[in-house]
Amino acid sequence: MKKGKFCRLLTTGAAACLAAGLLFFSGPGSSQAAGVQKIVFKVGEKSYFVDENAFSMDASPFISQGRTYVPLRYLALALGVDNKDIQWNNGTKSVLLTRKGVQLGLTVGSRIMLVNGQARDMDVPPVIEDGRSYLPARHVAEALGYRVEWNAPARTVLVQPAVPAESGSGDTGALGQVVVQGNLVNVRSGPGLQYEVLAQVNSGDRLTVLGKVSDWYKVQLPGGVTGWIVAWYVREEGPPAGSGDSPVPGAPGDDTSRGMPEGRPQPDDDGGAGQEDGSQQPQEQEQEQGPAVSSIDVDPAGDVTRVKITAEGAMTCNIFRLSAPERLVVDLTGVRPGNIPLETAVGTEAVNKLRVGWFSKSPDVTRLVFDLNGPVRYRASLSADGKTLVMEIYIPSPEDILQDVVIAIDPGHGGPDPGALGNGLREKDITLRIARRVASLLSEQGARPLLTRDADYEVGLYERADMANRAGAEIFVSIHINANVNPSVQGTATYILSPAGGGDPGRREESRKLAGYIQAQLVKRLGLENDGVLEANFAILRTSTMPAVLVEVAYISNPGEAALLTQDWFIEEAAQGIVQGIADYLHQRWG
Repeated sequence: MKKGKFCRLLTTGAAACLAAGLLFFSGPGSSQAAGVQKIVFKVGEKSYFVDENAFSMDASPFISQGRTYVPLRYLALALGVDNKDIQWNNGTKSVLLTRKGVQLGLTVGSRIMLVNGQARDMDVPPVIEDGRSYLPARHVAEALGYRVEWNAPARTVLVQPAVPAESGSGDTGALGQVVVQGNLVNVRSGPGLQYEVLAQVNSGDRLTVLGKVSDWYKVQLPGGVTGWIVAWYVREEGPPAGSGDSPVPGAPGDDTSRGMPEGRPQPDDDGGAGQEDGSQQPQEQEQEQGPAVSSIDVDPAGDVTRVKITAEGAMTCNIFRLSAPERLVVDLTGVRPGNIPLETAVGTEAVNKLRVGWFSKSPDVTRLVFDLNGPVRYRASLSADGKTLVMEIYIPSPEDILQDVVIAIDPGHGGPDPGALGNGLREKDITLRIARRVASLLSEQGARPLLTRDADYEVGLYERADMANRAGAEIFVSIHINANVNPSVQGTATYILSPAGGGDPGRREESRKLAGYIQAQLVKRLGLENDGVLEANFAILRTSTMPAVLVEVAYISNPGEAALLTQDWFIEEAAQGIVQGIADYLHQRWG
């Protein structure tokens, strides 16, 4: 990923051409997008169509490394950007596009697009070919409210408004369900931040899916209103229930309150309802008798709180943490709560109490929420038949601060994605070397490192965070090497999620602390310029559920730092710095 200084290089200049990801376009002159319903480009041809009208270009789209590239000017004009709002800076090789209050900033060679000042990842960067700039069309189009379809046999790209001209005309019926994962999440009138907010939903609300465009779901709200919600704030569920089952979530009459008779409780209602962990218990009678949790036994003896959960049928478990206040959440999929108590006082050094709720039906999910007295460690073991889960929850001693900690280490890029290239080096090779050494050092100190990749292969951005989430990782560290078109730019930086990424403020604050400790150790050990702890709305930081940081160790584009990246001692110091920063963070956390 190319971040850091790239995000500070975008300035204004004269209009010009850019390009890239999937095709987009428009003819010379003023914007053509008003009322446009279909734009078509074809690889190798210098003409394109806007609502069946043909226009000429002075350059043609091409395919490189599996991606189709199109000249910026034609893409921007076709999407409704006026000539005066295409501002190109030849010195920094950057462009600003402005349309209806949405400003996009892109830099040649950088995979970061700024949307109204907030960083967003792209899978390909803008490039320059034959003196012309080409831009990632798909990402630009979707940020401006369009969707893209690729026809491989015809080698054409179709660009259309994400929201059909006639409301609802594009719906094909319910495509499934999503469960909201955050509080006060905006539902907008279209698939983009530029659209107005129609409503806000909260953690645990279930919505019917009517369609999807990139990172946005089209959903139906209670009462029948439709809108768009961003994908990283929801979790997909199975297809909607049949006509003989309970109401489709999100439809009129749906039990969005999980059984509360007067609708979804507000945070100031009685009974602790409205919490983001969604642990409240439904009050209605069970309608279907699937396997249930048969017992939960808590042994508070000694320094370790031992919990044994048994069920009538097989279950799977997902364990994660929530902060402010500290909670340990266990989702048991495949079983309902049965007749176990809704709340149990525990009163150990680590655990205050245990709450139980029926978090989801179809499939059944029983949620256990351990209200903690502070940060804890845990060990969990599920029996071979899936019917018994044993957990041990404890506060670690200072000398064993890394013992049993699951830490996700993410080597950036891989496979067909080399990352940054410079001075004969590839980012993906360096990040893997550092990550492997970090994992080895963590293992030596009793931690349980999880490498999102351990060789040169491709792993998706969302898959990386999902791996950490599923493993119940306590910390997530993504390792990258920076780049810049200016070879004199140098330094080390560590990123956390920006406020635009939303999520739990407590997790963001913990991420800032973690980043501070890692950054301090890297600067001390590597001796490079301190670029500081920075913020960006990166997908891998946004979708992880634990404190998460992204480290930019050095600049591959800087000849001096590139030479260091080939040295074994430098790789070792980078790995040692990351590990010591993690240990420093954990020591302060347990105080």
